[in-house]
Amino acid sequence: MAKGHSNFYCWMKKKFSFAIIFFIAGIIIAIVISVRAVQEAYRSRTIEKEVEGLKQQAQSIQNENSTIQKQLDYYSTAQFVEKVSKDRMNLQKPDENVVIVNQGNAVQAPAAENTDAVPQADQDAPNYAKWWDIFFKYD
Repeated sequence: MAKGHSNFYCWMKKKFSFAIIFFIAGIIIAIVISVRAVQEAYRSRTIEKEVEGLKQQAQSIQNENSTIQKQLDYYSTAQFVEKVSKDRMNLQKPDENVVIVNQGNAVQAPAAENTDAVPQADQDAPNYAKWWDIFFKYD
């Protein structure tokens, strides 16, 4: 009976050692799978962020293209062509009358002989007095 009992003990010992080895191998496989899953999740999140950034960039380019298209449409209109031809090339329509307004100074500069006529007292006066005379003194 001792011999049969010893075989059972050896068999249990082998079965127990296989169970421990199988358990350790399972833990290692679970750790490897978990690490790979975390890496894939991080990679997936990174790709999603990049895709979102590219979508925003595409949207901004579409907005810019829309703005440029609107400008191009405006530049192609007859009103713009007419405005440019009038403003820059001084052209007019055959039935239009053009009036030229001179925007020169309305105040005439004193003649050369009158420049010496500035009184000496005005030249020596302080600035505030000169400004006071300009705004409040009427000759």
